[in-house]
Amino acid sequence: MDQPRVQADSAIDAGLRLGTYKAKFKTILLGVDFSGPVVTALNAAKSLAGQFGGTLFLVHAVPPVLYGPGATPELLEADLDTARAQMEVVVSKANLGSIHHRTVIEFAEPTDLIDGIARAQSADLVIVGSHGADGLKKLAFGSVAESVLRRVPCPVLVIGPHCRENLDTIRSIVFATDLETSAFRPAQYASSIAEEMAARLTLLHVRKPGPKAGESSLNGEDRLLLQKLRQLLPPDAEQWCEPRVRVETGNASEEVLRVAQAEAANLIVVGVRESSTLADHSPWSTLSQIIRGAECPVLGVRGHLV
Repeated sequence: MDQPRVQADSAIDAGLRLGTYKAKFKTILLGVDFSGPVVTALNAAKSLAGQFGGTLFLVHAVPPVLYGPGATPELLEADLDTARAQMEVVVSKANLGSIHHRTVIEFAEPTDLIDGIARAQSADLVIVGSHGADGLKKLAFGSVAESVLRRVPCPVLVIGPHCRENLDTIRSIVFATDLETSAFRPAQYASSIAEEMAARLTLLHVRKPGPKAGESSLNGEDRLLLQKLRQLLPPDAEQWCEPRVRVETGNASEEVLRVAQAEAANLIVVGVRESSTLADHSPWSTLSQIIRGAECPVLGVRGHLV
C-alpha cells in the first residue's frame, strides 16, 4: 500500500484531514504453524492475494531451541523434510490455483523469520493466526502474533481463536482509535480498505469512565471527540462508503468487541503502539483481549514506519 504521510502532533486539533490511498497488498506473507488457526488464516490470505493479484509467501519456522548441542545434521534435515511435507499438504488443501506463491521453511525463531522475510520482500501485509493464549501460559511463552505485530513495519492481520470471517466479503469495518497522533496511519488503511471493498466504516473511540459530571459537560466532550473522529475521514468519504463515528465509555477491549458485533464487522482495524518491555507477554493488554475475543480478523497498523 502506498505509505501515508504522518501529520504533526497537533494535526487532529488543527482540523487537518487525510486523503485516501489505494490499498495495494501485492506481497503478502503468511505465518504457518500447522495448527488450527492456519486454515482460517490461509483462507484470508488466499482471498486477499486473489483480490489484489498479489504474491503469497507461506513461511514456517522450526525453532532451533528445540535442539541440543548434540543434534546431528541428519536429524535437522529430517525435521526440515517433515516440515516441508506438512507444508505441501497445507498448500495442496488450500487449492491456491493461479495465485503466485512461494514457501519458506527455515530453522529460526518465528518472529525473527517473519520479520526478516517481510523486510527483505518489502511485504505489504503479514497474516498470522493466534491461539489466544492467556494467563500463565502466555506469560511463559508469549504470543508470536503480538510479537510480529510490534516488530514488522507493515500491517499485520491477526486471525484470533474465535474468528469466523474469511474476508471473502468485507461489508463493515470498525476502526478503533485512541485519537493520538499514531491514529493517522491506521486511519489511512481503514479508509483505503473501506473504499476498495465498498464497505461501511465505523470510527470508534472508547473513553475511560470518569468522575460524575453534568450532562451538558459530557455532551460537550462527546461533541469534541466526535469532531476529532470525523477529522480522520477523507473529505470525500461519504461518496464511497457509509462512515459512522461513535464515542463509547467503558473498558476499551469490551467496547470494541461490543461495537464490532453490533456493526456486524468483518474487520477490526487498530493502531499498534511502539514496542515496550514484555508487551507481547501481557495477557491483560487491550490488544490481546480484542484478538482473543474478536469474531473477525484484527488488522494491526503501526502508527509510524519503522
